[in-house]
Amino acid sequence: MRLLAVDDDPVVLDLLTVVFGQEDLPGITCAQSAGQALTLLEEDEAGFDCLILDIEMPGMNGIELCRKIRRLPAYHDTPIVMLTSVRERIEIESAFGAGATDYVTKPFDVKEIITRIRVAKRMSETTERAPRLDPLSPAPDAEAGVHDFEITCPVRLNQQEQLILPFSLGNYLSQLSRQALDQCCVFAIRIEDIEKLYAECTTHEFAIALAEIVDAVVEVVDHPNLLMAYEGDGILLAISQGAEPPEWPLIEDRTHVLLNEGSAIFADGRPMDLRVSIGNPIPPYTNRNQRVKKTFDRAIDRARMRSRSNAAQRQKSGKGSPVGMF
Repeated sequence: MRLLAVDDDPVVLDLLTVVFGQEDLPGITCAQSAGQALTLLEEDEAGFDCLILDIEMPGMNGIELCRKIRRLPAYHDTPIVMLTSVRERIEIESAFGAGATDYVTKPFDVKEIITRIRVAKRMSETTERAPRLDPLSPAPDAEAGVHDFEITCPVRLNQQEQLILPFSLGNYLSQLSRQALDQCCVFAIRIEDIEKLYAECTTHEFAIALAEIVDAVVEVVDHPNLLMAYEGDGILLAISQGAEPPEWPLIEDRTHVLLNEGSAIFADGRPMDLRVSIGNPIPPYTNRNQRVKKTFDRAIDRARMRSRSNAAQRQKSGKGSPVGMF
């Protein structure tokens, strides 16, 4: 496993070199600036398997470096672990939005950073690459219902930094402190009739629909440090941390207002009938070993229960359009 560590502090780089060498991870290259790191990435033909970036560096910081690295074709999916002494949540959320996979807080525990690197290594070896969709750039001669990804697959969107991979969202949740957990809520959104949408849309149209929904939720929730992930199968997960949670159940109604006013249309000009069901928010489980799976599963169950309730209400009223919250 070839590692590239970027930090303006030579003491940190020396420590990482010693620690990784003792843990049978000797293939580490060091850079003391973002510019030096970009040169190494462009000139190294073998490529690196994992990148470790300090957030706080003079000149170009680690967040902007991460964003630039993600624009390099060879590093769209390479695990990136951030090193940070920053306690402000907004900086960490910004790092995930720029493409970070995980983070470790300075001063770091040796065992902790080794664990995070090994987790990143397993992810890079076992996780199927999630396609990156572009709602602004249609593909020529695209056919409805023909996609390079299954309906159950996670996807990402260009131009939408608050939508990250489920794996990264789980890493973020797993490392929140007890104090941060007390200010955190998790909720899920179910996109209704996802099978029909998947079958009737080209990949570009599917990206437009997903972007419209993500943008609507982001606007309604209106938290600067909101992070989301598309799990696949019409499920979005969201984590809002460090602020009062948005009003439930009005959030669903307000999202539908924006979707109804939105510009999501098929290529032939037909409007997309985008509807969602948003589950009530839940606090994360505090047990770190069980936090991610149990919290996400419970949030998804709430969204599915809400979806069944909405379907029953529509059937009762004889309408196919979204119903008001109750």
